[in-house]
Amino acid sequence: MIKTFRDLEVYQESFELQFEVEGLLQKYPASETYLLIDQSKRSCRAIPALIAEGWSKRESLKEFQKFLRDAIGEANELTSHLLVAHRKGYIKNLDIIEKYERLGGKLNNLKNKWQIYPSSKNLPSKN
Repeated sequence: MIKTFRDLEVYQESFELQFEVEGLLQKYPASETYLLIDQSKRSCRAIPALIAEGWSKRESLKEFQKFLRDAIGEANELTSHLLVAHRKGYIKNLDIIEKYERLGGKLNNLKNKWQIYPSSKNLPSKN
């Protein structure tokens, strides 16, 4: 049963992924501090924050969906930054990018299914 935003799988995943990203960012060169590092850090932290804020407004379908769309947008933005980092050789494999692409799909599923499950009591725990 989902009682708080912390019970949502998408929140849990995005919360953990932000620390994975921040670990990668420590390996970027200092020349990227105000470009890739700051923007990537902002995006990875925004995703769980948007889910949490949207949860508080879930009684309004449009409001909750807006926050989930914004979280999807941040995931896409971060994916773009990670692709740049990969191209520049700062990250070697695409695992983190694939994780964010899966997260985006789960967020989209939650956004679409919320109409079917408008009550947190009925929302499935796996998205």
